[in-house]
Amino acid sequence: MPKSDPASEEQGRAALRAALFVHRRAPLSRQLARRGLGPYRGYGELLEAIERLADRGAQLSLIGRSIRGEPLLAVHIGAARPPGDGGDRPGVGRPALLSHGGRRFANGAPPRGAHVGGDDAPGGADEPPANDAAAAELAGRAGPLDPRGAAGAGPHDPRRAAGAGPRGRTTVILSGIHPLEWIGIEANLALLERLATEDLGGRSIFAVPIVNPDGLLRVEMNLRAGRHRYVRGNARGVDLNRNFDAGWYERGLVQRLIGLAVSPGSRPASEPEVEAIAHALSSRRIDRALSLHSAGGAVLYPPAHSLWPVADAAEHRAFARSVARAAGRRPYRAMSYVRFAWGIRRAGLEIDWLHDRHGALSLLVECSRGRLGLRPSRLVEPFAWYNPLKLDDATPPLVEAVLPFVKGARA
Repeated sequence: MPKSDPASEEQGRAALRAALFVHRRAPLSRQLARRGLGPYRGYGELLEAIERLADRGAQLSLIGRSIRGEPLLAVHIGAARPPGDGGDRPGVGRPALLSHGGRRFANGAPPRGAHVGGDDAPGGADEPPANDAAAAELAGRAGPLDPRGAAGAGPHDPRRAAGAGPRGRTTVILSGIHPLEWIGIEANLALLERLATEDLGGRSIFAVPIVNPDGLLRVEMNLRAGRHRYVRGNARGVDLNRNFDAGWYERGLVQRLIGLAVSPGSRPASEPEVEAIAHALSSRRIDRALSLHSAGGAVLYPPAHSLWPVADAAEHRAFARSVARAAGRRPYRAMSYVRFAWGIRRAGLEIDWLHDRHGALSLLVECSRGRLGLRPSRLVEPFAWYNPLKLDDATPPLVEAVLPFVKGARA
């Protein structure tokens, strides 16, 4: 493992140890297995799994705190992370802001294809960055170079100026955004275990296995008490996957007629969990992003908040189909998110934000197919709707399916 900032590393370790001290309990996995819900681990057990990754050489950083003070822990594998990666201060940092056309954008980068510093009028000329340092900073935050060369990269695209190959690139892996979707967390941790043994060739992995610890703890409390409750948001009831700054609060005709089914928050990145991720990623060069959910048996790609396809839809589609074919004995479906959602726009999603703001090829995997079986206890338990009974049948093929994408292979 490369050297990391000792203070940042120790801060992450200290936060993990404190959380483990508070949340050590009798293993939940045994109780759930006896009740026919599968051998899923509780919050304390999942923290122990993260600790084992750190003992094997993975780096930890504390990127922020949830509403109720739980640590938001990032796991780093591969190339050293840049300074100020979110582990250099105990609280949640505000995303860096970059001015563009009278607007300010979080996370240090304008939307993909934006004319930075240029005239917003049609046909207006692009102005170069103010100085070489600004150009270098912008290039360092740009998305991936198109593997086909000039295609998809205009003359003023900062990705051309970057001229970088696979080294120094980051893959982001998120899970646990929705608190009932525990298979995504288990798949993330299994993937990280595998990546710890792989040669990443200069690539950096940035993973947040538990994005929504408050929601997960609420689900665990309900499971231990035998209560059948549906939980989707964080401690304030906000759906974190509607809180990212990508088409936030945009609604189509159907949503306008029936209203919003979930709360997107008071503003983009209003929730500390989302703000922490935005700040931690602001200085990274991200070209791949993977978000693990459940349980639709699908590999999805942007857009979610627009009916118009993204410019690199063909590349996304190729990766999605490759992952879908290998994800299980019966292939998953592969399609854009807006098509998967029957044309209803979903605003504020992480895959749109990672693609639009960072230029990353972004996939969202709906792990497993949500089969309930014949047990009556599973029919009335929301946890069973999202998490398959046989975890070992679902996770290993999924890890193998996403591994080439995460490591930066071409489609």
